[in-house]
Amino acid sequence: MQVSILLGSNLYYFQFSCYIVPYMILVYIVVAFFIAWIWVDYYRLIDVYDRESVWFFILAFALGGCSTQLVLGIHDWFLDDTGWDINGGFINDFLYCTFGIGMLEEFAKSTPFLLVLLFRKKLFTDPIDYVSFFCTAALGFSAIENVMYFDRHGAEIIEGRAILSTVGHMFDTALIGYGIVLFKYRSKQHGIWVIPLFFFLASLSHGIYDFLLIHEAFGILGYLVMLVYFMATLSFFMVILNNCLNNSNYFTYKRVINSRRVSERLLMYYAIVLLTQVILVMFTEGKMRAIGTLLSGLLMNGFIIVVVCLRLSRFKLIKGRWNPFVPELPFSIVSKDSYDEGSGSFFIKIKGESYNDAHISSYYEEYFYLLPMNMSKTKIKKNKLAFIDGKAFLQGDQSFYKTRLYKDNKDSPSARILLKPKRRKPILYKEQYPIVAILKHDKAYDVKHNRKDKKKFTFVEWAYIKPY
Repeated sequence: MQVSILLGSNLYYFQFSCYIVPYMILVYIVVAFFIAWIWVDYYRLIDVYDRESVWFFILAFALGGCSTQLVLGIHDWFLDDTGWDINGGFINDFLYCTFGIGMLEEFAKSTPFLLVLLFRKKLFTDPIDYVSFFCTAALGFSAIENVMYFDRHGAEIIEGRAILSTVGHMFDTALIGYGIVLFKYRSKQHGIWVIPLFFFLASLSHGIYDFLLIHEAFGILGYLVMLVYFMATLSFFMVILNNCLNNSNYFTYKRVINSRRVSERLLMYYAIVLLTQVILVMFTEGKMRAIGTLLSGLLMNGFIIVVVCLRLSRFKLIKGRWNPFVPELPFSIVSKDSYDEGSGSFFIKIKGESYNDAHISSYYEEYFYLLPMNMSKTKIKKNKLAFIDGKAFLQGDQSFYKTRLYKDNKDSPSARILLKPKRRKPILYKEQYPIVAILKHDKAYDVKHNRKDKKKFTFVEWAYIKPY
């Protein structure tokens, strides 16, 4: 049996023999769909305010997969007749990657949204709905593409396609969804022009990635530049997702994203992908080739996978905040001197808030007991009733919780304090109660969100939070 599918600028032969490995194509389909599920599950984990049903994602994924046929049709009906293709020239190839591949594929991945907008406009009730729908449509498109690449090049490329190409497809198409979000939710700052602008940026981003990846003249240098570019787009992607959640119609500080749960889930998924790849290579190419694939996969993409999984799990949710795009890598190289952990050495620090706000968010707008860590030197009673009724972000957007500390019970007079979560281990007392610093300030309830705020607060003591 042989099937030929035209996609993008080249004719890819999606073929397999019924007499040799009739089941491998089914395995590749399962693997490609599993890779897509990783990110569908991700969007369901981070959408903590108004989570969509799984049918929302199935619809977007199915329509995105079907959109590959639109690329096929445009090539058949028009593009192939022009004779325009990659020919080795820098300018020609860049323009072709941007317009002949990038713009065409981004248009195809946008058609599911246009169709749904005509018939089920009410599906989109929150900013994150637009972006997650576009990204899931891109996952459907990417899944079909991945199956073809797996069949053409074998299982050895699975982990690379699973992280670089899949996330790249999502980011490019997320730009289009974000353009719509900006027009809909920031119409005073952005007119209708922002939608075609972000569509062009999506096409350009797609074209740059493909150009760096396929232009052989750049060699290893082109691949390294492509990796740096990928890392930079990862930071932009995080801004898009964070801004959409910050401006949810259902925003509440009581709900936060459990960053540890998200990162561990993503890392587990990619461990399964890598293990599956090794098993498939061992089955088709032998044990030694499988060991080589494992080592090269960890060497080439292991660091990328860790950075992606950690960075895309670290959100700073601030109501109404629109963070700007800042060209930066998602990690930094930090001297251990700044952490008082040694001298003359460095380590890689993933950007974003590493503290898991889920530890304390469940106590937001709830009564709880504030208990001292040191009973012999405490200035508060053993069981002091408290209530968090506000949140501020100061000193580099660190979280401060506005808290009422009652003298005796709910009806007694209360003092106003700030609680600041402990961010260095141990952060939990007895591995379950969040540790906080009790701070005093003359105008504790007047502080506003100000990431540059340098006000000095009076430290009282360390305490921990226990349910009421």
